[in-house]
Amino acid sequence: MGKTDTNTIIIGAGIAGIKASQDLTKAGISNLVLEARDRLGGRLFTDKLNSGFPIDMGASWFHDCYDNPLLEKYWKNGKTEFTFDDGSEAYFNEDGRISENSRLKPIFEEIELFMAESYDKLKVDQDISVREAVYQYLQSKKYCLTDYQIRHVPQLVRGLELWIGSSWDILSSRNIAADVHKGRNALVLNGYSTVFNGELDELIDASKYSNVKELLNDKSKIVNKSGEVSIKLNQSVYRIEYDNTNKYIKVYTKDTINPNNIQIFTCENIIFTAPLSILKLSNTREKGSIEWVPKLPTKLTNALERVSFSNLGKIFFEFPEIFWSLNDDRFHSFAKVDEKFYNACKNDLPNGPSSYKFEISREDIPIPKGSVPNGLDYTILFVNLAVPTGKPVILALTSSPLTQFLEESDPETIFKVFKPVFARISGKSINQIPNPIEIKTSHWSNDPFARGSYTGVTIGDNFEDALEILCDPKEIFDGTGRVRFAGEGIIDDGNGCAHAAWKTGKREANYIIKKVNNVNSNSNFNSNFN
Repeated sequence: MGKTDTNTIIIGAGIAGIKASQDLTKAGISNLVLEARDRLGGRLFTDKLNSGFPIDMGASWFHDCYDNPLLEKYWKNGKTEFTFDDGSEAYFNEDGRISENSRLKPIFEEIELFMAESYDKLKVDQDISVREAVYQYLQSKKYCLTDYQIRHVPQLVRGLELWIGSSWDILSSRNIAADVHKGRNALVLNGYSTVFNGELDELIDASKYSNVKELLNDKSKIVNKSGEVSIKLNQSVYRIEYDNTNKYIKVYTKDTINPNNIQIFTCENIIFTAPLSILKLSNTREKGSIEWVPKLPTKLTNALERVSFSNLGKIFFEFPEIFWSLNDDRFHSFAKVDEKFYNACKNDLPNGPSSYKFEISREDIPIPKGSVPNGLDYTILFVNLAVPTGKPVILALTSSPLTQFLEESDPETIFKVFKPVFARISGKSINQIPNPIEIKTSHWSNDPFARGSYTGVTIGDNFEDALEILCDPKEIFDGTGRVRFAGEGIIDDGNGCAHAAWKTGKREANYIIKKVNNVNSNSNFNSNFN
């Protein structure tokens, strides 16, 4: 084997990549982290409003608090501030606030049972959308539902859009039925960067550096001493090639600031932590795409065709004062009722033909450019940040296709979309809604190194097959396990969450550590034997 620049190259400096680097460094294995952006964190990104209020454009919550491996650590160290925003929730439709006496929630819970029992075991080619699943439930149970419930419970079910980031027209009922999380969700108040920086500090402690600046400013190309580590920003990987003669991997990068500046790094192993949306790209001319030489196994690329990426959007509004209620942690604004769908649900005969045409698609229809949609037509969830902070700040969560529209719009257009929704949830007239001081939105859908928020659950997805291959990629290059995959999408338990990404970084670092130790043990054995 030829001499390499480092033992392991980690592609991506998100929480999965940093955790992998941290554990490899502690184990004395040299590694180099390559990041395409000009910052660390990946899809963990804490920004600030002009007032200094911290806002997370990426992960905001510690999900799965029952068994989240990071919760106790960061709860007890005092650097991360948490709150549980699972108190009172208010629901609104065209009539105003919805009374709990309408009894929509128990029906929603029954629909979840219906989907789990009916669709969890369905084959991929039998999959249907959440919209169609709701229709089927209503056909079987409308004899014991009121007209109000038939009309409005579908809009409550559409709240699932804001858990994933896709509309109910493309959400997979088969997959969402199996999307079970464990325990409560703790909202981080002072920025998820406190968590990421905690992991980064552990990496620095394990290295020869005393701070992040030193770690990032090391210009060394060769990082091959025991436990040596380096992170290089603005390095967009565009080609990964296996050199069969020298038995090592060559990683080609372009400087994202100066694309003519090309570097080649060599290594024995790779941990790939870039999003699956990047791994899926087949057109090597697209920004962020990576060419594999030899090509990835057909079995893997075919499986990736059945993995989707979602578009959960975040929009933060800061106002001059708080004009909405402080009695609720969250506000849900229901989407406009689809009259054709409602009439079909109400009037179609059980077990008879449907008068509503369900379109099978894996992508939402984009909002036409030049138009300004009415926010009242879409499902929107507001997180009432004013409750735990006392500041006039509120966060809106959106799904596709509204997310893509908003992430490409200016603040003035965004406020036009939301102004009638603020009137709805505050009970004020639209003329009483003050202009915001500042609006900031996420941009994951048009970020070439993300291309969405996280792994989705779309009609026809077969995540299980892709996951099996990605967790044990035997056929890449020489078949010796040189290439490993980590990130929020390379795990079943906690899929899409930051803590799950962290777990995969730990998992794949452990794989490399065992592999290196086995090689060293065999080498020592042969040396002693000779």
